[in-house]
Amino acid sequence: MFLKRKNHTLISNKVFLERLEKFSSNYPRVINLSLNRIKRLLSHLDNPHLKLPPTIHIAGTNGKGSTIAFLYESLKSAGKKVHVYTSPHILQVTERFVIANKEVSYKKLFETLDYCAKVNKGDPITQFEMLTCIAFLLMSNSKADIALIETGLGGRLDATNVIKNPILTIITSISFDHVDFLGNSLQLIATEKAGIMKKGSICISAPQSEIVEKVLLKESIVRKSKLIVCNKNSIVRYCSDGFEVKRTKNIIYSFPNPALKGHHQIINAALAATSLLLCPKLDISINHIKYGISSATWQGRLELINNGNIKNITPSNCEVWLDGGHNIAGAEAIKNWIIVDKKRTRLKHFILICGFLKNKDVKNILTILKYNIDHVIFVPLIDTKNAYCYKDLSNIAKSINLKFYYKNSIKKALESKYILKDSKILIFGSIYLVGEAIKLNKD
Repeated sequence: MFLKRKNHTLISNKVFLERLEKFSSNYPRVINLSLNRIKRLLSHLDNPHLKLPPTIHIAGTNGKGSTIAFLYESLKSAGKKVHVYTSPHILQVTERFVIANKEVSYKKLFETLDYCAKVNKGDPITQFEMLTCIAFLLMSNSKADIALIETGLGGRLDATNVIKNPILTIITSISFDHVDFLGNSLQLIATEKAGIMKKGSICISAPQSEIVEKVLLKESIVRKSKLIVCNKNSIVRYCSDGFEVKRTKNIIYSFPNPALKGHHQIINAALAATSLLLCPKLDISINHIKYGISSATWQGRLELINNGNIKNITPSNCEVWLDGGHNIAGAEAIKNWIIVDKKRTRLKHFILICGFLKNKDVKNILTILKYNIDHVIFVPLIDTKNAYCYKDLSNIAKSINLKFYYKNSIKKALESKYILKDSKILIFGSIYLVGEAIKLNKD
């Protein structure tokens, strides 16, 4: 019975993505950031984006999903019904849509896609724009107390930025990524992310570099949005056992370390807690926020494999971790995690199993990590367009004097002689690769 359900889900996911591609085929292959296409389709759908419950809109380079996870668990524990729209998905496209605390069914997803495609009448539309229209339509047809909306790419011209009056906007850590669309400087990228700020709405930001913070402050003034930065000098103080948030001069709240691993997750948790405390329209108790911080999970973010097929094929004296990090900031977070972890663990070696898309800065990512790992095992990204081939990856590794090997699958890499005794193994570099690892673990 389980096998039948599993196969049915896999088929449903494959068919949905094929149908989505078919209905979204009439647009240039090169992404053209614009709000014109989605505004046109939304108007034909009777503007569902204007019928959402109070909305929190989240942009940034890293940490959006984790921050949403902390918000979601906190709001749920307070008895709120929550809509959530995130991207990308790891295994199933249904992961992107949570409607009133429940992941959408494939039946409802197919019905909504077919309806949106019928209304669109073959006009140009991107896949993400179609998915965003589906999300808004699903949300508008179901009652909830609040909606959490994550941007897909950038902010100013992201398809989700048709939202008119969010009760709060949040900007997570900003660094280099998608430079071909957002610009090749932090100033340009920050300007695009700041595009979600709205007049009269509070924007709460994670700690940023001085360059980025200046841009956000300038944009908040232009857009008439109040900016609050969660830096350690004003709002947040980080402790060994968690963090504190200053509500007023005399009111300070303490929170535990999150269940999610890595110092960067403490920053994301502090951002979520600050947002819930300082948003005037939310009524969430401290205990609900504490519960959300300590119980939130987010698949593929420094996730330890405790059981399953991977555990069976890996030496018993090794640990296997997953992380979907794929940019400079992600590599820095992993490096910091390794440095701290080496002081605590009995394990002697650290090995990366990696695969990357061609639009990622692989040379700099691996340069950041090279001094804290023994070697890397490159594997291909299965059924993924625009992925680096082994020849390209090996040339990059040689250019930075990084010790490397190659296997044609994650399974072969884990079974190989390159997995040393007493090793911590991290499967890293792509959400697609993390998805493959999770499938292997469940196989």
